[in-house]
Amino acid sequence: MAAQLWPVQQAEKIIQKFPQADKYLLETGFGPSGHPHMGTVGEVIRTHFVAMALRDMGKEAVIQVFSDDMDGLRKIPTNIKAPWLEEHLGKPVSAIPDPYGCCDSFSGHMNNQLRQMLDATDIDYEFVSAAQQYKSGTYNQVLQLAMQRLKSILEVILPTMREENRQGWFPILPVCENCGLVNTTRVVGYNVDTATVDYQCDQQLKGAVGCGHKGTQPVGDGRSKFGWKADWGARWAVFGIHYEMYGKDLIESAKLSRQITKILDGKPPVDMFYEMFLDEEGKKISKSVGQGLSVDNWTRWGTAEALNYLMFRNPRQQKKLSRETVIQYMDEVLQMSAEAPEYRFIYFAGSRPSLPMSYSDLINIVSAVGVTDIGVLKSFARDIYGQLSGEQEQYLELLLQLAVNFYSDFILPERKFPRLSPQQSELIDRFINLIGSETDTDAIQTGTYTIAKEAGVPPKDFFRLLYEVILGKPSGPRIGGFVAQMGAERITEIIRRNLQHAQQ
Repeated sequence: MAAQLWPVQQAEKIIQKFPQADKYLLETGFGPSGHPHMGTVGEVIRTHFVAMALRDMGKEAVIQVFSDDMDGLRKIPTNIKAPWLEEHLGKPVSAIPDPYGCCDSFSGHMNNQLRQMLDATDIDYEFVSAAQQYKSGTYNQVLQLAMQRLKSILEVILPTMREENRQGWFPILPVCENCGLVNTTRVVGYNVDTATVDYQCDQQLKGAVGCGHKGTQPVGDGRSKFGWKADWGARWAVFGIHYEMYGKDLIESAKLSRQITKILDGKPPVDMFYEMFLDEEGKKISKSVGQGLSVDNWTRWGTAEALNYLMFRNPRQQKKLSRETVIQYMDEVLQMSAEAPEYRFIYFAGSRPSLPMSYSDLINIVSAVGVTDIGVLKSFARDIYGQLSGEQEQYLELLLQLAVNFYSDFILPERKFPRLSPQQSELIDRFINLIGSETDTDAIQTGTYTIAKEAGVPPKDFFRLLYEVILGKPSGPRIGGFVAQMGAERITEIIRRNLQHAQQ
């Protein structure tokens, strides 16, 4: 096995830190306060790579997907049109009705969405709900332990807080028995022996306003939860997590959580941070506003293996997600050799047949031909690339459907064919004559440059004109190779058809 691959390196660190473990528990977290997005699923995929490496070393590895569905709702996501949710701000998301009316709760809907996405990846995982774990008593002992060791916890947490927020801070948040809010309560007294807290529901947090209730209640059985700064470390201690990765924005929180884990008699896991995904504008993807690609729309244009490769390649490198990202990773994963050390990670759900064309080729064919009928496109591809095996035919059909989706969503709405000036018409005629007499790829490429230079036109402007006339967009493949691939007669027919459209 290639030791340079990062999943292998991570697996070796886990075994080195926990050499006596019979089974390794690898965790990923999900905050169901909004719809899951690519980053959420990507974390599970990346964790799966580490689990694969552990299993290759003869170790048992389990992925635990943990939903923080005991957290209070802080704001209404902008992509959820349910203004009535305002009256539920501050409640645990597991205690808020589903805004779509199909699941038992707000978090139930988001959890189901995530599970559907994960099930489509063929990754084995165990799904764990924080609300269920709190209510079943899993946290009871560690909640009481946190009260016993409050002084040590405060010594770790308080220096990380603003001075105005330190007064009265407590690691445990009671759920108000009167209004059900968790974000608006504060502990004013506690009893370690009875594991109870005295609290008041009189705080305000964004849109949530406490009801004013004062009470005393046990901390266990779902009557309270750990606040954020103690929650992660408590979870590591409770479940004995061996490994977890997280976004770069949580580096400081992870450092804090390691200390909390030790205070609560746990051993911190091996961890690893990864860089964040950015949308096309360079902003971090957020589940609250629904920016960026999702698994749903990625799989409309690209294969699962391309998504796997996106997640596999250098997790410490920031990646911008756009339409070009899909093409890039599709091309690279289709060209990946089965002998490549990362191949088995990328194709963990099964290998694919190799094809004599790239995804870019297929998109260019669809753009040039201007039809979306898969049968016609398959026939066209056969003419260009020759006869394919039955397995290759099936895979080609899948890729053509993805290419048609890409064309329909991105290229067709922006497609424009130029009206030509007399000089441009002459240049296009010369190009048609060139490809009618030349069949060599390099000769066509060089001849195109020569046409532009002899006419005193910058070659880049002429190439742009050719792409606009042939594909309806300002850029495209290397023109000599594309003509050789498509055939001079087809290119000529496409040019004349598109110019006729431009005149209409």
